[in-house]
Amino acid sequence: MRYTYLIRYAAFVLPAKLSAEIRNTYHMKIWQLAYPHNLQHVSAADLKLTPDKVKVKVTKALVTESDVAVYSGAIKVKSPFIPGRFAIGQVTEANEDSFIRKGERVYLAGVTEDECSPTGLKVAGETADGFYRDFVLAGVDDVYPLPSSVSDEAAFLIDAIALAERVVDEMHVSVGQHILVLGGGLYANVLCQILIYHRAVPILADNNAERLALAKKSGIYYTFPNDETLKTNINNVTGGKFADGAVYLAYANHCEPSIVFPLVKRDAYVAFCAPTCKSLHVNLEYALKNNVTVKGITESREFVSTAINLLANKAVNFSAFPYASFKEEELPQLLEKYAALLAGGTNLPEKMDIVKFIF
Repeated sequence: MRYTYLIRYAAFVLPAKLSAEIRNTYHMKIWQLAYPHNLQHVSAADLKLTPDKVKVKVTKALVTESDVAVYSGAIKVKSPFIPGRFAIGQVTEANEDSFIRKGERVYLAGVTEDECSPTGLKVAGETADGFYRDFVLAGVDDVYPLPSSVSDEAAFLIDAIALAERVVDEMHVSVGQHILVLGGGLYANVLCQILIYHRAVPILADNNAERLALAKKSGIYYTFPNDETLKTNINNVTGGKFADGAVYLAYANHCEPSIVFPLVKRDAYVAFCAPTCKSLHVNLEYALKNNVTVKGITESREFVSTAINLLANKAVNFSAFPYASFKEEELPQLLEKYAALLAGGTNLPEKMDIVKFIF
């Protein structure tokens, strides 16, 4: 009886111990892209804190066009891969001497420095694993504490505001200048508001009436259709002098980029802004003839803190921006739906889709 008892005891206890070890080692959940159109919720090894890092529990993440492109295979990644470009979370572990404290709500930098990369940068969800997961280890310089006055939803405007601030800086925008903004999506709307904040005069052109109406609600005065009347409208606004500069935003914008050059003055600045990994073909013939300075902008990590301060100071009116919230388990269906839209040549809906991660 003694041996029978011992055998039964071992059969009961050992699996429980092994199960506990497995739970302790593999209790992080990730959304892993096994191959295009196949996103799986799987277990992963826990992340161990290192001296120069903080551990962050992802609470909310954004669904963007680049995430959909990765999911569909339009942007090539090495599988298995974790998508997710933008996220916010809460610090769960930090070293005692860290200026980032446990419990802080933070914005996670989507672009960070990487000495091993050919570009010197690492892009979350494109060239490195992204934020569709439970936990992230991030460098202390790559997380940004969020003040209580900046809501979770507003935090997802940080990238758009940071990009707008970089545009203003790169183009040396000054008071009273007329700046043409081509493309009326969310990034264009935010850019126009930031131009107004800097006391410039934005002229927003787009071929989507709904986006132009949203811009009007956001306080953008000069909004015109991007058609054969645009040149005349710009002449009327500027007194026949054309725009002092122009910005082409390749976000939800399919018009030919080179059309901006005949609409600006000689020696003007023109910026072309696009997400990383998105190609843009521009004919520079007119720019060369008129000594136009061309800027290419894809990221703006140096302006994230500035963007947070602008949000905290209510410099951007986002009350008219539509938001939608989804449960974590809805992520694969959402990406599949949007991949089908892009494959059919349709833009993504004009709203911000926020996925909530269980905390």
